[in-house]
Amino acid sequence: MPQAILKPEIEQHLHQRDFHAIKTMVRELDVHDLADLLEQLSDDDRAMVFRLLPREQAAETFGNLEIDNQGKLLDVLSSEKTTKILHDMAPDERTELLEELPGQMSQRLLNTLRGKERQITDALLAYPEDSIGRLMTPEYVAVRAGWTVARVFEHIREVGREKETLNVLFMVDDHWKLMGDVSLEDLVLADPGDIVSDVADDSPVALVASDDEEESVEMFRKYDALVLPVVDGTGTLVGIVTVDDVMDVAEEETTEDIQKMAAIGPLEYSYFSTSFGRMFLKRLPWLVMLLLAQMLTTLTLSYFHNVALFAILVVFMPLINSPAGNTGSQIATLMIRGLAVQEITMRDWWRVLSRELLRGLVLGLTLAIIGFGAAWFFGSRLSDSPDELVQMALAVAIAIAVAVTMANLIGAMLPFFFKRVGLDPAVTSGPFIASTMDVLGIVVYFTTAMMLIHSLT
Repeated sequence: MPQAILKPEIEQHLHQRDFHAIKTMVRELDVHDLADLLEQLSDDDRAMVFRLLPREQAAETFGNLEIDNQGKLLDVLSSEKTTKILHDMAPDERTELLEELPGQMSQRLLNTLRGKERQITDALLAYPEDSIGRLMTPEYVAVRAGWTVARVFEHIREVGREKETLNVLFMVDDHWKLMGDVSLEDLVLADPGDIVSDVADDSPVALVASDDEEESVEMFRKYDALVLPVVDGTGTLVGIVTVDDVMDVAEEETTEDIQKMAAIGPLEYSYFSTSFGRMFLKRLPWLVMLLLAQMLTTLTLSYFHNVALFAILVVFMPLINSPAGNTGSQIATLMIRGLAVQEITMRDWWRVLSRELLRGLVLGLTLAIIGFGAAWFFGSRLSDSPDELVQMALAVAIAIAVAVTMANLIGAMLPFFFKRVGLDPAVTSGPFIASTMDVLGIVVYFTTAMMLIHSLT
């Protein structure tokens, strides 16, 4: 049943204090659907419904809530309830919660953990921030190469209920070095007496715990995997990462790139969960920086104020700046996406340069022809002198051709440069390219106009 339909029913039962009806309704919901439903409720109603959930369902549902809503719930739940939820959460989800919450609150919650769960959490938090080690879970099934298939199934029945997934099992040696993996499907189809080493793939693809979590997205995409093992620098199996965790990383990275491309600092929380002040601080610095960049445009423009026909030439500036900025943004977006999905590598910069030089010239010349016609048409209404009309139309056409070609090259190369110096290429598109091309377009346009005016007078 859609959560939008359940929401008013839940709110009505809460108003009537009919908690038994609420328990009956939510008991049948999948934890993901239940999390979506809770996200739609007010803070007080969410806390009330959450308190009614059985312990296991509460832990699974809590792990699927937005981080900010998890924090709000923890504020109102009793310390005993909080401790139970943390202990029952999946290790990777618990680690994400602790690293996202404010430091003081995170430490307070960490101190409530005991025994095995505290050891697991400390081990995961010891890995670098945004690393695969923070993303993984140690809840996997390991088997030995010499075991029979029958023994493997006995082992699964003993330990499988607590594990993250049973789709893939991992073959290790006595020192826990990863030797291979075997799918549950292959085990089911094998004879009970077959040896694991004869059924397993002895060339497994593995992630490295210290690598950036973005690497996992590409590995899952490349190998079309549902789960991948994680090893340390010695090849020892330390955990696994499942596709649902990687999808969260991919969504976060995509969202962050989109926000950077729009000249907004990355938001930690969703739009409605971000306070007025936080949103203001995320947007203002970029807007100030772009305003300063536009001051360069004004400064550049003032340098040419003595150019003959200046007042008329200014009218045609949008015909140069707009196509140049749009062209740069187009190619920058293509490069940013290509680099992100590794369709394009850093070694491809020369191939891209040679391709986009020719492409920029063709685009520039095509737009220049259109610009010449537009300048001639509108210029005839501003000047009665045929010589002036020729000067203006030629200046616009040449400036468009040069500016568009330059914008295409700059937009193609800047993402490579930013990535080389360790910055996110996403900041090169959109407003950044447009501001850069505004200044360069003015320089090209008025320099061309000055040369033409001088040669025709």
